[in-house]
Amino acid sequence: MKVETVIDFLQLKRFEQYQFESELMNQFEEHNINIWASDTRLIMLKEYRTQNSLLDWEMKDQASIASALYHIPKKYLNNLYFFMVLDFKTDEIELRLKINKIEKNELICKKYILKDVDDLNRIPFLMKIAPESDTFAFDEKFKKRIMKFNEQIDGEGNLSLEKVMNDYFNNYLSNKQASKIKIESLLEIGD
Repeated sequence: MKVETVIDFLQLKRFEQYQFESELMNQFEEHNINIWASDTRLIMLKEYRTQNSLLDWEMKDQASIASALYHIPKKYLNNLYFFMVLDFKTDEIELRLKINKIEKNELICKKYILKDVDDLNRIPFLMKIAPESDTFAFDEKFKKRIMKFNEQIDGEGNLSLEKVMNDYFNNYLSNKQASKIKIESLLEIGD
């Protein structure tokens, strides 16, 4: 994955580039670390193009982030993240173990290794949250089927919706076998 993909995604989430004093910014630029911020979070972002550069991240990048901690506003200290974007493919066990170790280490900040776009969904504040859908509106479906049944029996008998509802909530839910009215049969009519 390319760092530009992550930057585009951060911009969609209303993050903006953050600027420290010039000496500190020069230090981050030397290490190719971009800094992005929202109202509550600060993200440091770096692209790794080789496995060796990732394996040496502690000596270079972690030290540079640690030296900046004194200059980071207090509102960001508990919400400081380091996104490590991998622009190479490998499945070596040594690398997978290192990635696991990096992500579990929250010594200076929270770290995420991003190999592809789907990894962005592992980050809680960047997850795509779908609006709550009404996929199974049981109450509405129940009400419509009872009303439809009531219309179908016109003249043959008088269905008291109040009695059906009362039986359902008082008898059927607690003991399905002892229910006076078989709700299952009412719901199946008309299907």
